[in-house]
Amino acid sequence: MARSICKKKNCDRPVARFGLCGKHDYAKNKDYHNTRSKANYPKYKKKAIARANERYKENREDILKVQKEKRAANPKAARKKDNAYYQANKVHLATEERKRYWKNREKKCNAGAVYYQKNKKKIIKRIKKYNKRNPEVKRRAWEKRYAKESYAFEVTSDAYRYMIMAWKGVIMKRDNKCCVYCGAKGKRAKLECHHIIYKKTQIKLALIENNGCILCRRCHKELHALNPIKFGQRRNNES
Repeated sequence: MARSICKKKNCDRPVARFGLCGKHDYAKNKDYHNTRSKANYPKYKKKAIARANERYKENREDILKVQKEKRAANPKAARKKDNAYYQANKVHLATEERKRYWKNREKKCNAGAVYYQKNKKKIIKRIKKYNKRNPEVKRRAWEKRYAKESYAFEVTSDAYRYMIMAWKGVIMKRDNKCCVYCGAKGKRAKLECHHIIYKKTQIKLALIENNGCILCRRCHKELHALNPIKFGQRRNNES
């Protein structure tokens, strides 16, 4: 017995339901099919993902080509769709990105260091411009850092900030407001307090007087560049 054909004009697909092929039936009853597929998805999740992966492997080049053409035709709509998808799946995407990052962290950090040295002036200029336009971003970053470090001393982030300021004042007075390495003084030297044992290593030693010294910005950067700990073994910039 010959199978009946879709009743839509110029369509030679076999009938799936109500005299229509699967494509035209879905177009006509989209809400019904979406509701049904959502209800059944948990049950057939593994099979659906495996089937989708197989289709993607078989038609990868064609799929990427079509996606590229769509994005080129309407970049604003593509960007809007990407943003909507990111907002809807933010937690999952962040988790996956974190996994990929830590898998190749050392390689990426080394590549980033090489790129930074090649484009140092441009990057610094761009960062300064961004910080000037968005001061609240820098403020939030410092607030987060102080809040994280204050837990070790069981005080509020504001109290910890004043404790760090007092610690810097003590070190400045002890070292006569000059770099202990090159002897630089004054505003041009841009004096900074350096933790001999990094805060990330031993946060409890962050406010000990003997665990600090005054360095100019240049010497401070050189000292941190000599740090033997590789990129992959540290997550924060030590100070």
